[in-house]
Amino acid sequence: MKNSIATIILEQETIPKVALDFMNNTHFEELKIVKEIAELINTLKIDNNKIHIQKSLSETLNAWLKHTVEHFKHENELMKETDFPAYSIHKKEHEIALERMKKVINKWIEDQDINLIHDYIFSFWPMWFTQHINTMDMMTAKFAVSHGYKNH
Repeated sequence: MKNSIATIILEQETIPKVALDFMNNTHFEELKIVKEIAELINTLKIDNNKIHIQKSLSETLNAWLKHTVEHFKHENELMKETDFPAYSIHKKEHEIALERMKKVINKWIEDQDINLIHDYIFSFWPMWFTQHINTMDMMTAKFAVSHGYKNH
């Protein structure tokens, strides 16, 4: 299992960029939150008895969930506003991702098992996030701009 912040995730400069600034900015905000979570995970893996770190991790995970709910809500609204043809597919992917995130966070809150959160943050989420931006978000943003949506 990886134990270094260097193995994390993604960098703002390396994630795919889409045709709408608000989407890119939301993705950058998400990266910032995930990096905070990764730092807390790495701290806990060194010393699992830090109650204040566990509490901070729980709070940051909940903030991430709240941010992600708003992130997906805004994208869903964009798709509806522009009559994006693949709306139901993209929306369903959001629902599946949120359900998985909720399960992982709830499992952490229940039993404080750092390994599940670690694997999600360092393995599953980066791959999902990059793939989702490269496919669903990229197509949504291009479609919106090509149908008159202003880049704001």
